[in-house]
Amino acid sequence: MNKKASLLNEVIIHIILIALVLAVFLFATAGRVGGRDVKQQVIEKQIALLIDSAEAGMSFEINKINMNGLVDKVEVRDGKVFVGVEGFGSTKGYPYFSRYSVEVDENESKFIVKVK
Repeated sequence: MNKKASLLNEVIIHIILIALVLAVFLFATAGRVGGRDVKQQVIEKQIALLIDSAEAGMSFEINKINMNGLVDKVEVRDGKVFVGVEGFGSTKGYPYFSRYSVEVDENESKFIVKVK
């Protein structure tokens, strides 16, 4: 009977340790997933994909108040899209591959990306 109790105690301790490691992992990644840099990268990638699939003469809008945060700045240069979200400026940008020229106009409540 003593061996069974010892085995049960070991199993319970292992389960608790696994739960603690899992909880630490979840807390560490939860802050990263909701971070400004991740939101910024998502918006940059979405804009780059829209530019890649656009034909000449098309345009699309990016609202400044976005589900990924407040978009401060959208810039296109050197074949990359740069987006500033909540005061966090872009450093690397996201590349797009379009044979057309692209420009960004700012309005009061949105950015308009024009493919020419």
